[in-house]
Amino acid sequence: MIPTRTFRRAGLLAVALLGTRSLAAQAGGSGFKAVIRTTSYGVPHILAPNPAGAGYGLGYAFAQQDLCTVAERWVTVRGERSKFFGAEGPRETQQQVSNLESDFYWKRILSLDAVGRELRQPAPLGPTRLVRNLVRGYVAGYNRYLAETGVANIPDRRCRGQVWVRPITEQDVYLRAMHWVQFGSALPLIGPMTAAQPPSEKATGPSPAAPAPDEADQPERVTMSNLVALGKDATDNGRGMLFANPHWRWHESERWFEAQLTVPGVMDVYGGTLEGLPVVMFGTNRDVAWTHTASVPRRWTVYQLKPAPGPKPAYWYEGRVRPMTSRTVSVEVLNAEGSINRQSHTYWETHFGPMIANPVYRWTADSAYAVRMVPTGFRWLNQQVGMMTAKSALDLDQAGRKYMALGWLNTAAADRAGRAIYADRSAVPNVTEELLNRCATSGLGKQARAQGGIPVLDGWRKDCEWGTDTDAPLPGIFGGNRLPMLDRTDFVMNSNDSHWANNPAHLLEGFPSIIGDERTPRSLRTRNGLMKLEHRLAGTDGYPGKKFTLDQFEAITMDNKVLSGEIWRDSLVGHCRTLPAGNGFPDACDVLARWDLTDNLDSPGAVLWRRFVEHVSGNSATPPDEFFTIPLDSKDPAHTPRGLNTSNPKVAAALTAAVADLKDSGMPLDAKLRDYQVEERSGLRIPIHGGSIPTGQYNLIISKSGWVPGTGWTTVMHASSYIMWVQFNDHGPVGHTILAPSQSDNPDSPYHADQTVLFSEKKWKPILFDDAAIRADPKLTVTEICGTATGAKCR
Repeated sequence: MIPTRTFRRAGLLAVALLGTRSLAAQAGGSGFKAVIRTTSYGVPHILAPNPAGAGYGLGYAFAQQDLCTVAERWVTVRGERSKFFGAEGPRETQQQVSNLESDFYWKRILSLDAVGRELRQPAPLGPTRLVRNLVRGYVAGYNRYLAETGVANIPDRRCRGQVWVRPITEQDVYLRAMHWVQFGSALPLIGPMTAAQPPSEKATGPSPAAPAPDEADQPERVTMSNLVALGKDATDNGRGMLFANPHWRWHESERWFEAQLTVPGVMDVYGGTLEGLPVVMFGTNRDVAWTHTASVPRRWTVYQLKPAPGPKPAYWYEGRVRPMTSRTVSVEVLNAEGSINRQSHTYWETHFGPMIANPVYRWTADSAYAVRMVPTGFRWLNQQVGMMTAKSALDLDQAGRKYMALGWLNTAAADRAGRAIYADRSAVPNVTEELLNRCATSGLGKQARAQGGIPVLDGWRKDCEWGTDTDAPLPGIFGGNRLPMLDRTDFVMNSNDSHWANNPAHLLEGFPSIIGDERTPRSLRTRNGLMKLEHRLAGTDGYPGKKFTLDQFEAITMDNKVLSGEIWRDSLVGHCRTLPAGNGFPDACDVLARWDLTDNLDSPGAVLWRRFVEHVSGNSATPPDEFFTIPLDSKDPAHTPRGLNTSNPKVAAALTAAVADLKDSGMPLDAKLRDYQVEERSGLRIPIHGGSIPTGQYNLIISKSGWVPGTGWTTVMHASSYIMWVQFNDHGPVGHTILAPSQSDNPDSPYHADQTVLFSEKKWKPILFDDAAIRADPKLTVTEICGTATGAKCR
């Protein structure tokens, strides 16, 4: 048995802390050593002598609390879902394809030796030594917990005793990192890649669900986060503040896990990690705090090919025939009767990348399509670690410029000196407007460009290849000097719209269209955030002063004000009173007139308003132009468009439908969210405040169930998740956090519902950053672990 020493706060805590100081002094050694100090709500603070030890402690601490949530992701990236769950069994939800298609894709990645090729590259293209050591330790810590506990004794019934729960390898962790960074590139294309077969061939794999022609070339937008970084001109003490709220998963593998990693002299960072990875994705160190939101640049382009005649698939390029290459992979598949057989599939590839096919991109004798995607290696892990160890906001941005590797994320930061920055430091295809004008093919390419879709370029001309910038870390992507950036002393913000209006005083314009749209309406959620900042800095929001205190920052960002209500409610009520009486009228008019314009738990009318706006907008972040009376003014993106066009008969129809939604299902017209938006945890029925995308709610809550008549919304999926407010003072960071879905998705864990209840009550917990604060926590436990990669006893 590998030694584990656990101490409770009483009595032995002093002994444990002596051990901690002794351990921190041991910077060398061949084994892994860490002290895990777990505070209230299950937050582990890892203290280790080196990065490998920090990864070791984090891997162990995470496995203790939520191993089953990520265990199935290892099955995905190994290409073994069909083997354990069957070809049509429970799916990998983030990929939206069958298990068989998923397995074919990941077996292709494995056959390409994608991980090995990256690991053989020296930094900065390959992982840095610090990243490698974090990963090495994380694997050892995770596996140490699994060996110590035994699969049959895992305290989480969701995967206890399952044959697919196995020790992990470093390759598994890197593949999980690849899965994450490919959200904006390869993962939406798994189905079309699998479906691509020469016209004379019969596809051997399953066909993906056919997308609608007007949607087939566009990925589903990830519209799920808020960030605000405040500079010295906007804060009460002249130092930086940060608000982070990545609207993200409450269940399944894409969850956040809160932790602190401390390696004396190397790193001291607190924040949210992604389950299954040993890096802090967003958080704070002693000098700078940072966070991310999903960004809008396109991560691939489609190349239209001219197939060449012959017995094997080939295409014309610069007047010469280039053969395609084939790659055949095999997977094991569990049959209904319990036996295992093997199925194979062949992918076809070009020098651009793999072939794709769907109802829009058809592979015929005359035309075919390949896709080129941004490189998705492990540079992004280097970039995250660069953020974790940065000394200022500009230092953090330098990590972005060096690697340009984030797959689909914006970055913002605020530091102790009072600087606030926003930047897109992700990998974006180097496709300029000049290249688009020259190379967008007729038909699909020009239509896609006009609609803001994926560019379709000539695949037979060398001059239509992506460009290269001298400051880019590798060919084919834009360098940092060509991507948007703000460096401010007042504020920067983003809520998943493009770069254009993240500070209306400094509109970012003139960037290539593949980077994002400009002079277009912002989502109501973005405008809600801009107005919050405007009113506070003008002193017109009812709070004292004209700068943010930490308390005000917390209250304002979570006040649950509904922007669509603020700009439309009064007009709608006036129009409502002109409608014929009966079937809920004029009672509905009175309910909306009394509504307090928030999505707080006890706001009568919030449910009715949401149903009205959802009938108007569907799930769109910005209502259609036809519902506004005043169009967009590109010089005033925060306040336009506005005005409700009550002459549009769709307005009355939407209100009538909303009233019927409630009345016909037995719900009162003044229904409150406390009764109709809930999350069930450990036998608790927890009411959830906040609202949906189309209403312009800043605190975004999207339920798995969608609207259920008579019930409302249940089982939160995408929503406010790890929320963090940080302010710097003379000593470092202070502030609060709340992990709204709680630290563990294990239904039997004591940390499965505790923070969800806090979130429901609008309560937050303090950031315990310094040693004294950690030691003062009343529920502190300290565990010292040590061992080797092989599990041998440590010295």
